[in-house]
Amino acid sequence: MTAPKKEHQEKIAVVRNSLADAIERARYYDETTVMTSRGKRVAVIVGMDFYERALEALGEERILVEQDS
Repeated sequence: MTAPKKEHQEKIAVVRNSLADAIERARYYDETTVMTSRGKRVAVIVGMDFYERALEALGEERILVEQDS
């Protein structure tokens, strides 16, 4: 059995003002940040390794979308 993952829950406005902190937690500490809007959980920031494992486990394929310049 693996240890429980740490999960931070913050309002979108708080994450917006400290996005680097949320990215650091995901990237280096494998901790997720769940963003809320009006008390509802709406999105999550996770590390790339976790994201890729989730896609593989779900059998989903990733399609890269071109950005406008």
